[in-house]
Amino acid sequence: MRKIAISLLIFIGSLLSASTDTESPVVGILTQELRPNGLIMRHFPDKTSFIAASYVKYLEGGGARVVPIWIGRNHSYYKNLMYKINGVLLPGGSNWFNQSNGYAEAGEHIMQLAVELNHKGRYMPVWGICLGMEFLIYMMANNKEHRVDCNAKNMILPIEFREDYKSSRLFGTISYDVAVAMTTENVTSHWHRFCYTEQDFRNNPLTQIWRVLSVNHDWHGSEFISTVEHVMYPFYGVQFHPEKPQFEFHKSSIPHTAAAIVSSQFFADFFVSEARKSNQSFANESELAMMLIYNYKPEYTGILKSIYTQQYLFSNVEMGLEVRHAHPFG
Repeated sequence: MRKIAISLLIFIGSLLSASTDTESPVVGILTQELRPNGLIMRHFPDKTSFIAASYVKYLEGGGARVVPIWIGRNHSYYKNLMYKINGVLLPGGSNWFNQSNGYAEAGEHIMQLAVELNHKGRYMPVWGICLGMEFLIYMMANNKEHRVDCNAKNMILPIEFREDYKSSRLFGTISYDVAVAMTTENVTSHWHRFCYTEQDFRNNPLTQIWRVLSVNHDWHGSEFISTVEHVMYPFYGVQFHPEKPQFEFHKSSIPHTAAAIVSSQFFADFFVSEARKSNQSFANESELAMMLIYNYKPEYTGILKSIYTQQYLFSNVEMGLEVRHAHPFG
């Protein structure tokens, strides 16, 4: 308990010290593996990892700039980068994070460093979407699996807020109109086969780590957790995909209504506002320019029947796994 209390005091100190907002925060998005032998790899045989362009646009729409975080690098790379960016987005996807792979191994470095930074009073928010939320909870539970099967693929749903949601950090400033839109219209896009339940949170007990802000129900009527925030750190998770209504058009079930767009924008604005509380920076604009996503171009992969309209695709050379030129990070 004393250790938790000391950590909490340090973290509160970081909140108080973050009085000057970073006007243009830089957020890192974790890359992930392309599926082997998939249609994308057949058309782009030298590419091995990707970021869905919708995640990039989602953050840019909130006023942030984006740096890709490579998989497969050593700890010094992640430490160097994490001490310069202002936040991290852990994207959704179809990876198995409880097995050894690039997403899981890189994500473990990232979360260890995010906790370390916050303990040191350096504000480091993390935003997990779908698989990213599941991974956040998994990591903060000491790599213990607590997910259960659920059937929530291809669902669009309103949010079912918990009664005290307005007292949370995430929803504390939500306007009445946006809250009404979220709770009365189908604004969230769900594409997941695993989920967490409140009963499981109470049994483990994850309620000491996470605050449940909303729930939803899958195709079978089973309740699952859809929004969480960490009780101490600026870590947030949504089981749905707030980036899809604005930027993905491959499925007719993705909502593109005015209510869905307003709701999605709320989440982007909130997380970027969290990233603005970080005063970390790169050594200079030249170093930052070399790392930004602007150095790469998205491909129109929706035409190849991808679930993503556009993707940024990266080769091992681009990720520094086959070094041809000196890379600024280890």
